Amino acid sequence: MFLKQIAKPAVLVVVLIVTVSCWAQEQKQEHVQEQKQEQKTPPATQSNSVYRLEYVFSEIQNGKKVNSRAYTMVVRTGERGSIRLGSRVPVPTANQQYQYVDLGVNIDCRVEHDADAAVVLVTNSQVSSVPPDQPSENRNLPPIIRNTQIQAESIVPLEKRTLVGSADQVDGTGRFDLEVTATKLR
Repeated sequence: MFLKQIAKPAVLVVVLIVTVSCWAQEQKQEHVQEQKQEQKTPPATQSNSVYRLEYVFSEIQNGKKVNSRAYTMVVRTGERGSIRLGSRVPVPTANQQYQYVDLGVNIDCRVEHDADAAVVLVTNSQVSSVPPDQPSENRNLPPIIRNTQIQAESIVPLEKRTLVGSADQVDGTGRFDLEVTATKLR
């Protein structure tokens, strides 16, 4: 009687162990198959295309373009391009000390993918400056620093100027536009 009571649960346990073992073995075989398939697949070839990227920063006041600056770099698909241009400006702190602040233009970009008629372009840009018309009563205070950052992933048609980003200035009626033109060199 005692053996009959133990036999049923024991059989169930053995069946469960065999089932789990078979399932685990099957999972292991599937994993090995996937690894073999990945090894057979050749790595994707990276394009060796090279592009000239011309970035144009435009300042617009009351609907009219008042300033425009162009920055150009040559970048290979999959690689990073970078431009840093500016000045280190001293800002007075306590006890006749100075802290230097970087002002100017920073552009980082990367051509992620290319096709016959367009590229996928990742752009990080920052423009910082001291406005020329700061109030005279604030001359003894540290300067006000204007900063505009645009980060975007864009599909840019080749040889066509494309708007990457646009931002209204916080302190006035002005607007800041960032455009790029991509030209395939090879």
